Amino acid sequence: MSHWQERINRETPPAIVAEHELRYRLVAPLIAASSVWADLGCGNGMAPATALKGRLAPTTVLVDLEADAVTRAARELGATDAVQIDGDLTDPGVLARVSEALLRADGDRIVSCFEVVEHLSTFVPLLEWSGALAREGAATFVISVPNDALWSIENPFHAARWSEGAFEELRRLLPTEQTLLRQISLTGSAVAPWDDRAERHELAVDVGGEVPVATHFIAAFGPRHAELTRGALAVPTDQLAQRRWERQRESNLALVEAQVEAQRAEREEWRAYIHELERELARPLSGAEHGEAQP
Repeated sequence: MSHWQERINRETPPAIVAEHELRYRLVAPLIAASSVWADLGCGNGMAPATALKGRLAPTTVLVDLEADAVTRAARELGATDAVQIDGDLTDPGVLARVSEALLRADGDRIVSCFEVVEHLSTFVPLLEWSGALAREGAATFVISVPNDALWSIENPFHAARWSEGAFEELRRLLPTEQTLLRQISLTGSAVAPWDDRAERHELAVDVGGEVPVATHFIAAFGPRHAELTRGALAVPTDQLAQRRWERQRESNLALVEAQVEAQRAEREEWRAYIHELERELARPLSGAEHGEAQP
């Protein structure tokens, strides 16, 4: 599965894994204190499994477009009794099934929806549905979208591009009682023992102040939105794996470019052949309306 699609797997670069894991760490206290937790766009469950370490709500609801992903997420989380729902979150019928699973139990309910909105053909049904539940006090929602304006390339798997301005438009559609956060990237280093002994370091990181460029925007709304925590996460970087991933990406891009060039050359050969036949038959050349010279 392509990293563009943000399916976290064993080969995903550590920095991207840390981004996803941190978002689940933010909601971990709310999940542990709730009767129901629903994860919309759960993927294969690797990031929440690492962040939550088995501290799940009594009822877990896993939702994804792909049924296989939901099954893998339940297995990764150790939640074999989870309510598993596969379907498109733009479909009101799917949202109704999620509502039924959420409202089946009393108590607090928390819904996470990380890196999902940008993949939807329309996010209006999801926002209207989540906003209604939040305003009723039925559930607290925490959603995130990437800052696509940070990158110089377009993600082909995003149905819409997100920026601070676009996120502001989304925020206005949410309940007025809300908590907004920016997720930013960190860079660091560490000094380790010469031998293979492992050490744990508690890090102090200064963030905030002058507004940094965000990698992602996060919004929480619902009865417990103000309890959303903040934090930072640093993980060791496997430079060999990172470089291997980069070289594989470069190789894939070079392969695609070579295929496109080969197809272009083949089209030109066919075009020349067709033009030769047309000249022999004294017919107008194909493409003449686009500036092709006449014989």
